[in-house]
Amino acid sequence: MDKRWKIQDKVPASFFEAFPELHPVLLQLLWNRNVRTQEEVDVFLTPDWSRDMVDPHLFVHMKQAVDRVFVSLQQGEVVTVHGDYDADGVCGSTVLVSTLREIARLCGFDETKIDYYIPHREKEGYGLSPKTVESLVEQKQTKLIITVDCGISNKPAIDVASSFGMDVIVCDHHTMPKELPEQAILIHPLVPGEVFPNKFLCGTGVAFKLASALFDEARLRGADIPVGHEKWLLDLVAIATVTDMVPMVGENRVLEHFGLKVLNKTKRPGLRALIDLAGGEWGKLDTTSIGFLIGPRLNAAGRMEHAYDALELLIEEDPDRALEKAARLQNTNKARQTRSEEMYKEAKSMLVDAPVSHVFLWQDGWQAGLVGLVAGKLLSDFNVPVFVFSKEGDRYVGSGRSFGQVDLMPVLHGTSEFLEKYGGHPQACGLSIVGEENFMRVKERMEWLLAQAVLTVDKTPEQSIDAEIDLSDISWELLEGIEACKPNGMGNPLPIFCSKGVRVIGMSTVGGGKHLRLTLQSANGKIAKMIGFKFGPMIEKLRLGETLDIAYEIAVNEWNGNRELQGKIVSVHF
Repeated sequence: MDKRWKIQDKVPASFFEAFPELHPVLLQLLWNRNVRTQEEVDVFLTPDWSRDMVDPHLFVHMKQAVDRVFVSLQQGEVVTVHGDYDADGVCGSTVLVSTLREIARLCGFDETKIDYYIPHREKEGYGLSPKTVESLVEQKQTKLIITVDCGISNKPAIDVASSFGMDVIVCDHHTMPKELPEQAILIHPLVPGEVFPNKFLCGTGVAFKLASALFDEARLRGADIPVGHEKWLLDLVAIATVTDMVPMVGENRVLEHFGLKVLNKTKRPGLRALIDLAGGEWGKLDTTSIGFLIGPRLNAAGRMEHAYDALELLIEEDPDRALEKAARLQNTNKARQTRSEEMYKEAKSMLVDAPVSHVFLWQDGWQAGLVGLVAGKLLSDFNVPVFVFSKEGDRYVGSGRSFGQVDLMPVLHGTSEFLEKYGGHPQACGLSIVGEENFMRVKERMEWLLAQAVLTVDKTPEQSIDAEIDLSDISWELLEGIEACKPNGMGNPLPIFCSKGVRVIGMSTVGGGKHLRLTLQSANGKIAKMIGFKFGPMIEKLRLGETLDIAYEIAVNEWNGNRELQGKIVSVHF
């Protein structure tokens, strides 16, 4: 689908004057990312741990949470960390399970009292449920539940826990529900009245703040824990910050910066084994490695089998057992790739015509853990809000995906009376429905709400362009400025440039016709090479000598020991 370009406004002269030492294009990139002041520039370009990290004790209820955890540790109560089944929930659960067990060992408490629980995606669904609470009371004698990446929308379950005399600490970051679980201790950046300044932490980021405060308290109580010891948890924070697609700005950027350093020398045998099997290159692991190698494998456990496979891999301390668990997860991920592609093809075959306002599909036999992947692909294809459901018996489990101009939360709130459970973010959500009658009511109302929501928006996909430059501007100095913008992610995407009126002087395909190679020349004679992955079929439209406008990333092509700059094609306008 053709993309509409949105070229960012040029930087005002005053900004160039304020930072004359920085490359002009780098200043444009900073301005586009809303980095304007000296303090913001310093945090962005030179992250500093002691200067830029936000004190975890700024959370309004942090002291209450820490005190309650230590009561459980001192009294030998069972503490259950209840996570979510995605990479964020698994990493956050690992942060707290490993932290609590380490503190227990160092302080002479019983580490066997630290337990964990993750619901089965298809059989139990998202979040803490009343049934799970009852099970934890009866089977584990749990006295304290700490939720990770869930809990804020689980008031009924937390009320049940309170009735049993259990306490609950909620570590979450999801959108506020209509009713908050007021019985719980809430560690959540978006809760009304919360003063913690970073409102964009992922679930693991919130868990990390609690873990940091727990280490502080243990240190005060005499535990031999070096200052800064919590940094060894940052490999998990780095993974979750990328996989949960929270904004890579402010403190999140600092966490990712240092987290990637830790990831490249992680001490976790399970994570090391998984990265080796995935083909990761130590010393060069970055946000792309997380997004394409690590994250999908951790997520595959909850999508295909049970998220315990990922959690127990991450907490495994024996290298031999870690390798066995990593191999199992590797095989699970291969099965996930095969089955999700099958479901995607089945879903597309159900669409007779290109959807105008939305997609709403369901099918017996589709895995609940994969419908989100299918929804994401259909969103990419058609750029309309998408809901895809699995059906097992009379229970429907679905995922929704949307583009930036349509918020799914009002759609969920508008159908909540018929939903069993739901939660998520404006552009990605999960929900479950019991009964065909309720499902059809949800379908009817959602389709109306979605049709209304897209009436006034332009559904043409938009490509943001950081700056229009000439091919002669492509240089190693410019690449250095681009590298300074890493780590990239939501809110700080890979910089995209465009050059207009360039002439095609060479073209070919590679990879069996899948990919396109172009040699382009600007009006001043500058020549640049470009590669377009999956752009191969476009060669049928191209003619030598014609001019076009092209959007691209700037990258390095390495071959036979040589390095040269090249553009990576993003979009072409004829």
